[in-house]
Amino acid sequence: MTFIDIAAVIPAYDCASTIGAVVAKTRRFVGEVVVVSDGSRDKTAELARAAGARVEELPENHGKGFALRRGIELALEREPAVIALLDGDGQHDPEDLPALLDGMTGGLRMVIGCRLQDRARIPRARYWTNYIGTRILTWMTGYELEDSQSGYRLLSRDLARRMRLRSDGYAVETEMLIRAGQLGAGLRHVRVRTIYNEEVSHFRPLADTLRIALAAIQFKIDDA
Repeated sequence: MTFIDIAAVIPAYDCASTIGAVVAKTRRFVGEVVVVSDGSRDKTAELARAAGARVEELPENHGKGFALRRGIELALEREPAVIALLDGDGQHDPEDLPALLDGMTGGLRMVIGCRLQDRARIPRARYWTNYIGTRILTWMTGYELEDSQSGYRLLSRDLARRMRLRSDGYAVETEMLIRAGQLGAGLRHVRVRTIYNEEVSHFRPLADTLRIALAAIQFKIDDA
């Protein structure tokens, strides 16, 4: 697989201070970068475009899941073999992409970047909500998960098409795991750098984790 066969999708909301660098670094490892600016009120779209991304601007904020789904849809138009998913706030280091790609072997269709090994770098509330959610999702999906809330992922083209995601918010990553389990997709974890910078996160650990857990139950019920 060459870098031309890989597309990166980056949902971004008010990431003007980081998006340019994230796009520029990501372009070193992929054939195309797709950024969906999710109703950003700053220069996220302008700076992403200047750094070389294909950019779609949503006039209103719809949520990470909506922006991610739209980005995947756009990326699939050019039939990449693999789609890399990463955030625009600098918490996913593009330098880790080669290691993730090395993990996409043996017919696997999903690779997840795992950050929890460096616990000292993770805010306490984020660590424990992630840990508890990961244990619950291990039971619900049949995968032995290590970092269920990591949005740093690789998806094969066929898995990206077949999952038919519906989530608009942060539950999209949980929905991916449930859909992948239902489809029998092989999964692997690869360690990546643990980065929690000074950018303001839009994720609320307790409220959003509860919302994600309830959504996970609903996904299972709907598809039972």
